[in-house]
Amino acid sequence: MHVTWNHKALEVCRSTVFPAPYLGRKQTSFVIFAHRAGGELAVRYDQAVQSVCIRPRSLGLSWVQDGPVVRVRVDRPCNFSLEINDSTDNALLVFASGPDQLQKQDYGHVLYFAPGEHTAGLIEVHEDNTLIVLDEGAKVHGKILAQNKRRVAVSGRGILSMENYERQRSSWELLLDFRACTDITVENITITDSCGWSCRVFGCDDVQIRNLKIIGQRGNSDGIDVCGSRRVLVEGCFTRVWDDSLVAKAFDTGDLAHVLFKNCTLWNDFARPIEVGVELRAERVHDIRFENIDIIHSPTGYPLMGIHHGDRAAVSDIHFEDIRIEDTPGAQLFDIRITDSVWNEDHQKGPIRDIFFRNISVLDTLPVSLSRSRIQGYNEQADVRHVVLENIRFQGRAARDAASCGLQLMDHVSDVQILADEGPFLDPVKTRIEPASPLLLQPEGFYRGSFRVVLTNTADREQSAACWYKLSPSGRGTCLPERETVCLLPGETVCRTVQVTVPPGKFCLHLESPDSFVLPDWHLSEQDLVLPEALSQAPAYPVTNCRGETAGSVKLACRDGQLLIESDLLKTGGIVLYAAKPVPTAPGQVVFSVEETDQGMAPAILAGRHGLELAPQLRCPAEITYVFKNEPKVDRIARLPIADKINGISIVPLSLLGLDSDSGVFWLEIEAVTDLPRRYPVCLFGSQVPDQICHMFARAVPADLQSRRNGDA
Repeated sequence: MHVTWNHKALEVCRSTVFPAPYLGRKQTSFVIFAHRAGGELAVRYDQAVQSVCIRPRSLGLSWVQDGPVVRVRVDRPCNFSLEINDSTDNALLVFASGPDQLQKQDYGHVLYFAPGEHTAGLIEVHEDNTLIVLDEGAKVHGKILAQNKRRVAVSGRGILSMENYERQRSSWELLLDFRACTDITVENITITDSCGWSCRVFGCDDVQIRNLKIIGQRGNSDGIDVCGSRRVLVEGCFTRVWDDSLVAKAFDTGDLAHVLFKNCTLWNDFARPIEVGVELRAERVHDIRFENIDIIHSPTGYPLMGIHHGDRAAVSDIHFEDIRIEDTPGAQLFDIRITDSVWNEDHQKGPIRDIFFRNISVLDTLPVSLSRSRIQGYNEQADVRHVVLENIRFQGRAARDAASCGLQLMDHVSDVQILADEGPFLDPVKTRIEPASPLLLQPEGFYRGSFRVVLTNTADREQSAACWYKLSPSGRGTCLPERETVCLLPGETVCRTVQVTVPPGKFCLHLESPDSFVLPDWHLSEQDLVLPEALSQAPAYPVTNCRGETAGSVKLACRDGQLLIESDLLKTGGIVLYAAKPVPTAPGQVVFSVEETDQGMAPAILAGRHGLELAPQLRCPAEITYVFKNEPKVDRIARLPIADKINGISIVPLSLLGLDSDSGVFWLEIEAVTDLPRRYPVCLFGSQVPDQICHMFARAVPADLQSRRNGDA
């Protein structure tokens, strides 16, 4: 890739990112230059260019293509992503910065980094009235810390990076860190590869952060965290981070108030673009505003705008206005929730009041439907009141009620208003998935049955609904048809039938649609793993990952207190058995999540207060085992590796798995030891971390017990 600005070559910098599906780190390219007047950015690619996309689309930048060269007219300072061939793999991040507003002569102390590489380590500000300058072309390896200082500034078009450091909580965690400071300014610099949060404003007053660009790839690599601070402006910033982008929190450093995030562009490879919470340890959190923001990528299904609360603060007067949303398949538009989590320490939980969403636009046609938004209080005191949603648009159509907004109103919520003054309006096609015929076990070991899909057109006009039927975990079962378009007359209800074939275990059939007016639905089912007494009677089940790649196959039988296993995997890398004694499902516990859940392609489901409910807060195993601790509470999960079996057969006493020889039903998972690319173990029943969570284990039932059950029935 060769890049020029007004015919002058630019250095193409690179930084590490960790994009979905999280099979490995990659490099992203970026350029930084001073924009003093309009000009042309020319990019010559090393590959054929089939298509071009510039995000955010709201910039309205024009471009022309000449073979492998793309020329972009840039008429003002701005930050954007130039993407080709319908992919983000070769995205070029362009940071066209305006002039520095801060001048050296205005500060009593100046620390200057000239162009070139610098290993600075800890840069601690020791004096008030200090300016740190990272000049254009400077790359500084280290971190900046200011504590209890007044009038501190960081400026320049240089780079501050932690790429050469490993994370250590006591020292190498926060890259740009301001603690209990007053009158802070940050402008124009670029931050890369922070070991933790990229920029933290902690217990500060009177802060301005302008045109800060952040690229991060590590866990907890938040963008900008404003914590227990007052009178803070974050303006014109760009983030491409793995964790949250713009965050407002409080940690007992006074109230969090008068914070404005505006004119920013956000790209989240994993977590939330905009978040208030989860830690809100203050008396009040109020007057927090997010305005004129573009969310260009967020692929995992997390909330795009969230208020998550579990501490004592009275939260009020939170505004989300003029938010434009582009490539966010499966995401929640917003999520307001009061609940317990590992991050919360206060014994008392505060209420949420006066929340405003105005002029929110979902622009792109998405390959996976948005997840349903949610508002949920905790109890009568810690409740949610007065939420206004005004001019919420999906592909240009305005929502007029909770259904068309895709909104779930749950317990302890009141006074929710949905306003839309101007059309066109979104009149939803409501959907419902229900069993049509039972899933019956076939001789080859798979279950076959059908589901009824009920579609109702609420509009006074004809609508054609594109319906995509998906099974999760993917790569294991089939549904027919996979896609269809259903034409519905005004007010008409139509039923469709979907034929399903699945192996034992848990499966979620979900309806998705690229049409924003089609409301998605889902149905969870669980099929027993019936174990015959002899391997000759056992079907072979393929061990497959979510991309449909098969590591091998497994046959299973059970006789005389022993588990019989036959597998080609036993002759190669081997397998790992996991087993647990069944326990009842308690309210709040997870019952379904798979690898695709991390990527926004499949739901997470838990046992809610009123039955099964979607759990969009569970987008990775750590949310289950650490943050909310809502995994099934079994006594233990037994783990037994098996390999080097010449004949591919192994006989395992159930006692080695912590089970009684006559225990009857038990939970089982099998991991293939394989060289397939993977983020999680490749498991027969779709578990992600089977040594820690057993909610996806199959319910194994010896055939004789199954026969007795059927006879009793």
